[in-house]
Amino acid sequence: MAKKKARKKQTLQSVNRIRHRMEGVTSTNSGHQHLFSNISDQVILAPGTHFHTFHGITTTENGVRHVYNGMTGPSINGTGLHRGGPNHFHNFQFTTNVAGGHRHTVSGTTTKNRIIRNSTPNSP
Repeated sequence: MAKKKARKKQTLQSVNRIRHRMEGVTSTNSGHQHLFSNISDQVILAPGTHFHTFHGITTTENGVRHVYNGMTGPSINGTGLHRGGPNHFHNFQFTTNVAGGHRHTVSGTTTKNRIIRNSTPNSP
């Protein structure tokens, strides 16, 4: 008779998660800039750090707006296993999609952490 392996039931513990505000102004291209503002999305855990995904749409200028998405850099100034905590932040850099025959670049640092209490992790 073949032995069946016991499956461990995985439970997701409820924890406080931090989301980061990202906002600013794009590079100038085709004679204009755009504003952008979003909150980071999924948390991606890595050994000794973590990252966040993000996505958004810029403001409309000259009849054009741009979509963007990406992943932050690793946690800076964090504490604990994955370097989180209320005072940590991330750098980010992205290039928008092409719209109106051009694109924009952005680089910056996350600001104003927002704590999401009793949330469920979205990554192992």
